Amino acid sequence: PWVRVPALALLGRACGCTLEDVEEAAEKLSRIYETRQHLAGTLRLVRREEGGLSLWETPDGLLWCPARSEWGLALVLAEQAVDVYGEDGYRVRPGDIVLDCGADVGVFARTALKAGAERVVAIEVVPDDVECLRRTFEGEIQAGRLIVYPKGVWDREGSLSVYLEGGADTLLPPNVGARPGPEVPLTTIDRIVEELGLARVDFIKMDIEGAEERALAGARQTLARFKPRLAIATEHRPRQAESVTAAVLAARPDYESKVGYCIDRRWWVEPLIMHYR
Repeated sequence: PWVRVPALALLGRACGCTLEDVEEAAEKLSRIYETRQHLAGTLRLVRREEGGLSLWETPDGLLWCPARSEWGLALVLAEQAVDVYGEDGYRVRPGDIVLDCGADVGVFARTALKAGAERVVAIEVVPDDVECLRRTFEGEIQAGRLIVYPKGVWDREGSLSVYLEGGADTLLPPNVGARPGPEVPLTTIDRIVEELGLARVDFIKMDIEGAEERALAGARQTLARFKPRLAIATEHRPRQAESVTAAVLAARPDYESKVGYCIDRRWWVEPLIMHYR
């Protein structure tokens, strides 16, 4: 890599990643896999319900999870243990109002609350994940610290079918083997902010399986008005970091960016996450 990565950068195939970024990402990914292996031995099934939901005891507390996503539970917990969405100067801070776009079963929402977020809006479109969020965070919901928002974020109001891929559910054309799920409602981030009467937005985490650019197009007013710190997944297709950055800068040109988790794909290098502030 010490030769190939700089060469790919010269060819415009590194998406801003340096050799140091690649080496740092390799170390972090190794920590994730080691942590996943450790966590897999600590998770305990408390009970399973006929509807397909199960309650798990984890090092971070009790967590409801759909049966179809159980295989990945240790991995998503490990990702939070090494703070995949946080970088110095970019992470959640005490008092923040946070939008968690693609909240899944709430592992990042819990991380944000533990970091001192004043309120987390957990935005999730898949019905059984929504039910898990409501059960896991019943106390936080009653206390007003967490809002479950059961819609998908897009560039307009409407509805689409969601395709279920065992924890990587998507609104975009599915991979081979994905099964069509229910039709779900869509909205925009700008509309959510208006509807909930949020006085500000400080941090947005977004991992919505390739629909990030569409959701950012529906967040232009929010980004322009509040300039929240952003952690956006860019792993879903080649060069997605470039199109995500373009969408962010279209809303507010003075955003700074930082690559996160640069992966060497042999013929190109790309960040799995982009951070903005």
